[in-house]
Amino acid sequence: MEIKTFLFRYAGALTAGDLDGIAACYGYPSLILGDESAQAVAEASDVKNAFAGAAERYRAQGLTEIRPTIGETTRITERLVDVKVRWEYLDAEGVTRAEGYYRYTLRGDDGDTGGDTGIGTDTGTGDNLAIHVVVPIPAAEFGA
Repeated sequence: MEIKTFLFRYAGALTAGDLDGIAACYGYPSLILGDESAQAVAEASDVKNAFAGAAERYRAQGLTEIRPTIGETTRITERLVDVKVRWEYLDAEGVTRAEGYYRYTLRGDDGDTGGDTGIGTDTGTGDNLAIHVVVPIPAAEFGA
């Protein structure tokens, strides 16, 4: 699966408040890592609990869409890729009202693709990408 397609699928689940869809974008175990904490994410229920009510909070602030912009992408191994993402939180008129910056480590699962993980920014045939590490980053690291 193409990274862009994966991130837009994740954004759609976030915007809709689709907890099953959000949880399906994670691989288990995962790790949320920041300057002040490290949180292990052992199973889908952990992700669902973390995101419960998030879409409603976004809508209460007048935010109606979440859009990713892909920054630097680095292949770590055949199945691992590191990607910087800027998330834009948009209102009903499409105006960016907030931003967030993250680095994700994604792992491709070759499944039934004959060994082709299909991790790419432009092309790919693999079916599965999953978030395994999330790190908030400063806007300057993204290049913003």
